[in-house]
Amino acid sequence: MEVRIKRTKLDEVEKLLAIQKEVFAEDYALYEDHDSTPVNETAEKLIENIERFFHYTIWLGNDIIGAIDIRPLDDSRLRLSKLFLEIEFQNKGLGSKLIKLIESEFPLIKDWSLYTPYLNKRNHHFYEKLGYLKIGEVQITEKLRLFKYEKML
Repeated sequence: MEVRIKRTKLDEVEKLLAIQKEVFAEDYALYEDHDSTPVNETAEKLIENIERFFHYTIWLGNDIIGAIDIRPLDDSRLRLSKLFLEIEFQNKGLGSKLIKLIESEFPLIKDWSLYTPYLNKRNHHFYEKLGYLKIGEVQITEKLRLFKYEKML
Protein backbone atom coordinates (compact mmCIF):
# COMPACT_ATOMS: atom_id res chain seq x y z
CA MET A 1 0.00 0.00 0.00
CA GLU A 2 1.17 3.48 -0.81
CA VAL A 3 1.38 6.18 1.84
CA ARG A 4 -0.42 9.40 0.98
CA ILE A 5 -1.25 12.74 2.57
CA LYS A 6 -4.45 14.74 2.56
CA ARG A 7 -5.34 18.00 4.25
CA THR A 8 -6.64 17.16 7.72
CA LYS A 9 -10.38 17.19 8.30
CA LEU A 10 -11.96 18.01 11.65
CA ASP A 11 -13.46 14.54 12.04
CA GLU A 12 -9.88 13.15 12.16
CA VAL A 13 -8.89 15.13 15.27
CA GLU A 14 -9.69 12.44 17.85
CA LYS A 15 -7.66 9.78 16.02
CA LEU A 16 -4.70 12.12 15.48
CA LEU A 17 -4.64 13.15 19.14
CA ALA A 18 -4.58 9.50 20.21
CA ILE A 19 -1.67 8.73 17.87
CA GLN A 20 0.32 11.78 18.88
CA LYS A 21 -0.13 11.09 22.61
CA GLU A 22 1.34 7.62 22.11
CA VAL A 23 4.15 8.72 19.80
CA PHE A 24 5.35 11.62 21.96
CA ALA A 25 4.90 9.90 25.37
CA GLU A 26 8.56 8.89 25.60
CA ASP A 27 9.77 12.46 24.97
CA TYR A 28 7.26 13.78 27.48
CA ALA A 29 8.50 11.39 30.16
CA LEU A 30 12.09 12.36 29.42
CA TYR A 31 11.75 16.15 29.19
CA GLU A 32 8.58 16.84 31.23
CA ASP A 33 7.72 19.74 28.92
CA HIS A 34 4.14 20.14 30.12
CA ASP A 35 3.39 23.29 28.10
CA SER A 36 4.82 22.42 24.68
CA THR A 37 4.41 18.66 24.46
CA PRO A 38 2.05 17.22 21.82
CA VAL A 39 0.97 14.76 24.54
CA ASN A 40 -1.01 17.54 26.22
CA GLU A 41 -2.42 19.16 23.08
CA THR A 42 -6.18 19.64 23.30
CA ALA A 43 -8.70 19.02 20.56
CA GLU A 44 -9.39 22.76 20.50
CA LYS A 45 -5.71 23.59 19.95
CA LEU A 46 -5.35 20.96 17.23
CA ILE A 47 -8.45 22.30 15.46
CA GLU A 48 -6.99 25.82 15.66
CA ASN A 49 -3.72 24.55 14.12
CA ILE A 50 -5.60 22.71 11.36
CA GLU A 51 -7.49 25.89 10.50
CA ARG A 52 -4.47 28.24 10.69
CA PHE A 53 -1.64 26.20 9.20
CA PHE A 54 -0.92 23.47 6.66
CA HIS A 55 -1.98 20.30 8.44
CA TYR A 56 -1.96 16.94 6.68
CA THR A 57 -3.21 13.54 7.75
CA ILE A 58 -1.04 10.59 6.73
CA TRP A 59 -2.95 7.64 5.28
CA LEU A 60 -1.90 4.08 4.55
CA GLY A 61 -4.78 2.49 2.66
CA ASN A 62 -7.92 3.44 4.59
CA ASP A 63 -6.06 3.92 7.89
CA ILE A 64 -4.84 7.12 9.49
CA ILE A 65 -1.29 6.52 10.68
CA GLY A 66 -0.03 10.03 11.54
CA ALA A 67 0.11 13.69 10.62
CA ILE A 68 2.29 16.54 9.43
CA ASP A 69 2.01 20.13 10.69
CA ILE A 70 3.73 22.84 8.64
CA ARG A 71 3.93 26.52 9.57
CA PRO A 72 4.81 29.42 7.29
CA LEU A 73 7.64 31.64 8.51
CA ASP A 74 7.18 34.01 5.57
CA ASP A 75 6.40 33.75 1.84
CA SER A 76 9.51 31.72 1.05
CA ARG A 77 10.17 29.69 4.21
CA LEU A 78 8.29 26.93 6.00
CA ARG A 79 8.86 25.17 9.30
CA LEU A 80 8.08 21.50 9.75
CA SER A 81 6.43 21.83 13.14
CA LYS A 82 5.45 18.20 13.62
CA LEU A 83 5.73 14.92 11.74
CA PHE A 84 4.58 11.77 13.48
CA LEU A 85 3.70 8.20 12.57
CA GLU A 86 2.18 5.45 14.66
CA ILE A 87 5.03 3.55 16.30
CA GLU A 88 4.43 0.37 14.26
CA PHE A 89 5.03 2.33 11.02
CA GLN A 90 8.29 4.00 12.09
CA ASN A 91 11.66 2.87 10.71
CA LYS A 92 10.13 1.50 7.51
CA GLY A 93 11.14 4.28 5.09
CA LEU A 94 7.79 6.06 5.26
CA GLY A 95 9.23 9.20 6.88
CA SER A 96 11.59 9.79 3.95
CA LYS A 97 8.73 9.35 1.48
CA LEU A 98 6.61 11.76 3.50
CA ILE A 99 9.28 14.47 3.55
CA LYS A 100 9.59 14.19 -0.24
CA LEU A 101 5.80 14.31 -0.60
CA ILE A 102 5.51 17.39 1.56
CA GLU A 103 8.35 19.17 -0.24
CA SER A 104 6.61 18.44 -3.56
CA GLU A 105 3.41 20.03 -2.17
CA PHE A 106 5.33 23.31 -1.87
CA PRO A 107 7.57 23.48 -4.98
CA LEU A 108 8.31 27.20 -4.56
CA ILE A 109 9.64 26.78 -1.01
CA LYS A 110 13.42 26.42 -0.93
CA ASP A 111 14.02 27.03 2.80
CA TRP A 112 12.73 24.49 5.33
CA SER A 113 13.43 24.40 9.06
CA LEU A 114 12.49 22.32 12.09
CA TYR A 115 13.30 21.75 15.76
CA THR A 116 13.91 18.39 17.37
CA PRO A 117 14.95 17.35 20.91
CA TYR A 118 18.70 17.29 21.50
CA LEU A 119 18.72 13.73 22.85
CA ASN A 120 16.72 12.25 19.97
CA LYS A 121 19.61 10.80 17.94
CA ARG A 122 17.22 8.89 15.69
CA ASN A 123 15.58 12.16 14.59
CA HIS A 124 19.00 13.78 14.05
CA HIS A 125 20.08 10.91 11.80
CA PHE A 126 16.77 10.94 9.92
CA TYR A 127 16.78 14.67 9.14
CA GLU A 128 20.50 14.80 8.36
CA LYS A 129 20.05 11.89 5.94
CA LEU A 130 17.43 14.01 4.14
CA GLY A 131 19.73 17.02 3.80
CA TYR A 132 18.94 19.02 6.92
CA LEU A 133 21.84 20.70 8.69
CA LYS A 134 21.97 21.56 12.39
CA ILE A 135 22.28 25.33 12.62
CA GLY A 136 21.60 26.06 16.29
CA GLU A 137 19.88 25.13 19.50
CA VAL A 138 17.47 26.66 21.98
CA GLN A 139 16.78 25.84 25.64
CA ILE A 140 13.03 25.44 26.23
CA THR A 141 12.95 24.22 29.84
CA GLU A 142 15.56 23.05 32.32
CA LYS A 143 15.38 19.55 30.80
CA LEU A 144 14.44 20.29 27.19
CA ARG A 145 16.84 21.66 24.61
CA LEU A 146 15.95 21.64 20.92
CA PHE A 147 18.30 21.48 17.96
CA LYS A 148 17.33 23.68 15.03
CA TYR A 149 17.76 22.18 11.57
CA GLU A 150 17.51 23.83 8.17
CA LYS A 151 17.41 22.56 4.62
CA MET A 152 17.93 24.66 1.50
CA LEU A 153 16.56 23.14 -1.71
